[in-house]
Amino acid sequence: MEFTNITTPNYRPEADPANGIIKVFRDMVHSYLNIVQRNAFPPDFLQNLQDLQDTSQNSSETVKKALTYEIGFLVALAFGVLFFVLMPLTGFCFCCCRCCGNCGGKMHQKQTKKMACKRRFIYIFLLCITLIMLAGNICMFYSNSKVSSGVKDGISSYNNTMENLKTYVNSVPKEVDLIIGQSDSVIQYANNSIIAIDSVLGGAIKSEIEAKANETLDLVVQTINVVNNTANLLVAINDSFNSLRAEQEIIQGNLSDVQTRINNTLNKCGTKCDSAKNSVDGLTFDVSYQIPDLSDPLNRMNDFLGSGIDSTLQKVRKAIDDIPETVKNDTRDAVQRVQDQLGKIKSTINDTKNAIPITSTVNSALNGLNSISTSVSNVIPQIQNYDYYRWIVGIILSCIILLIILCILFGLILGPLGLKGTEDPTKRNCASNSGGDFFMASVGFSFIFSWLLILIVAVLFVVGGNSYTLVCKPWANQQLFTYLDSQTIPQLNISHYIDTNVNISTLYSDCQRDDSLWSTLNFNQKIDLQKYLNITQYTDSVQNIIDNTNITIKNINFLTTDQKDQIMRVVSSGVDTLNFASFKSQLIRNITKIDLLSFADDLDKLANDSSLPENVTTELRTEASVLRRIDNHIKSNLIPAVETLDTTVQTLEATSENMPATLNKTLANIEEAQAYIDTQTVGVIKNATTAYVNKLVDLFQSYVDWAIFTLRTNFARCGPVAKAVNSAQTIACVYIVDSVNAFWFSLGWCTLFLIPSIILSVKLAKHYRRMKSSDVYETTSRQFLFPRVQGKA
Repeated sequence: MEFTNITTPNYRPEADPANGIIKVFRDMVHSYLNIVQRNAFPPDFLQNLQDLQDTSQNSSETVKKALTYEIGFLVALAFGVLFFVLMPLTGFCFCCCRCCGNCGGKMHQKQTKKMACKRRFIYIFLLCITLIMLAGNICMFYSNSKVSSGVKDGISSYNNTMENLKTYVNSVPKEVDLIIGQSDSVIQYANNSIIAIDSVLGGAIKSEIEAKANETLDLVVQTINVVNNTANLLVAINDSFNSLRAEQEIIQGNLSDVQTRINNTLNKCGTKCDSAKNSVDGLTFDVSYQIPDLSDPLNRMNDFLGSGIDSTLQKVRKAIDDIPETVKNDTRDAVQRVQDQLGKIKSTINDTKNAIPITSTVNSALNGLNSISTSVSNVIPQIQNYDYYRWIVGIILSCIILLIILCILFGLILGPLGLKGTEDPTKRNCASNSGGDFFMASVGFSFIFSWLLILIVAVLFVVGGNSYTLVCKPWANQQLFTYLDSQTIPQLNISHYIDTNVNISTLYSDCQRDDSLWSTLNFNQKIDLQKYLNITQYTDSVQNIIDNTNITIKNINFLTTDQKDQIMRVVSSGVDTLNFASFKSQLIRNITKIDLLSFADDLDKLANDSSLPENVTTELRTEASVLRRIDNHIKSNLIPAVETLDTTVQTLEATSENMPATLNKTLANIEEAQAYIDTQTVGVIKNATTAYVNKLVDLFQSYVDWAIFTLRTNFARCGPVAKAVNSAQTIACVYIVDSVNAFWFSLGWCTLFLIPSIILSVKLAKHYRRMKSSDVYETTSRQFLFPRVQGKA
């Protein structure tokens, strides 16, 4: 019997990591953080979270371990602190220095022969740094938007994940109902089989007995046909022989009459007809047909055929056809008792459902999911608002960097546009001077905002970096699950929520393989399915009830004793030894002593003699004609009758030759079949009953085996749980943490390049700003350069 397989519910799509930061950028950030944090997970200070909660014990030791573990972050933070402190201080000193006319603050540029080369080098170097900063700034805008899209996608993926978990949890009791419910079809099938026991069991018994009985019955029918055919042949031979004798007597009478008339005519003829007188005596039969007496064999055969054998065969066939009804009548009480046992089997199987701790677990899980959904749903609007504010802050920070970059780019564009190579520095045009001013503006903005930028970088670096190294990275390689399993905090122990001995890492790895919840939660240790689904006592009762039912098959007698005696009388009738030799010997002889046609021709010749009287010739011709008619009658009637009788005799001999052996064989087969029916019917009934019961028992056993296998291997495959964990990891780490890390990485990237951009911008601004005094070099025709001193205004 085929059982319905468990179908997987339709789940919503899980969070896709491809929706996060592009892989190249993410790998770059991860590589940097892996360099910063080279210590293995978990850190020593987090080896026991239970002890960590007690801040009064070994607090200094814990802090020392934490600082040792975070040494990479501390070194990076040290550089950040230096940047945070020195950049504003440097900017302040730089401003004061320039106000005093130093640090490039004096509007005078000493002219040298390498001035143009130096300007080009600074220009190209600053352009490269600016492009690098622009790339970082683009990454800032990109990662800032990715944080927002990550929040949006994360909320959507969270909703999908919660719906998937609810779908999964709700499918668990449905699958239990499906597995247990399959027993209804099994019990219904068994009940239908019990109700139809007459056609099922009775049909099996009938088929077994019928296979043996039909062979014998067919043989008896064949025997009856042989005896009947032989009897018909005997009758036909008698009838043919009687007809032949009657025909022979008629012809003999005709011959006698014509013989007398010919003698009279020949006497009238005198001596002229003496030649024909010798032939007249030959007008008689030269054969004498004789057959043996057939009355005794024929009477014996008719006695057998009239012994009511057809009625006996009909009774046998009816007794066989009535076997299903006999089984139905003999098993009425057994059927009711078996149906009672089926009800107990159904009750036992249904009790297994109550033994599986699924209802309470499902309700607890649904309550927990609903509680989480409600809590998160209340927080989602706040998260969206906070993300909006964060996005604005990110845009402002990105725009600050963009402002500095634009100032530098404007300086790089306007400076060369307005600069002429031989122009006096004091006479530089507005475009060139504006380019220098943009460079100085970028320097000013850099000093103003650098401390804020590095502060935000440091805060996000510590938070985001540790989120990756302490949570996301070990989460991705499953070290986090192993670490949580090692803790003794009850809230981290699955057995605190479900009465089973399983840890987080094992649960996750099993669910990653989409294993059955039964094997994942080790329900085999708590629930013995073999015990709860043990219906052997009921199937044994069913077997005993049916085995102990008395089914009796009666009235199967192929032949009565009298009919068997009649067959033996036919066997001893001697029909196979009938002697037709005398009859056959007459067949090769002429029917008359003379040839009637030749004699008729002789008479015609005598009639042609003109010397004979007219009345004699007329009589001779008339008698010749009569002879021809008699010959024609013999050929048309007597000879065919003889041939027909001969054919019938040959058929009879062929039929009767093996008839005694055939009848003896039939009797032997009847005796064998009767002995089989009398002695083996009980065994046939027992074997059929055993097969019938085994089929019922095997049906229940196959269901039990299928139910146990399905519960252990296919029931509530927990792949959706692993996918939910993966979605949570994707939302928290890929969508949020990686995006935040990408933002501070881009911001730090741009902030660090502010230092060379400041230095190069200050130096390059000198080459484009309008000076208040000039330092001129003249070139002679011999290419010797002599400086000429001019007065300074």
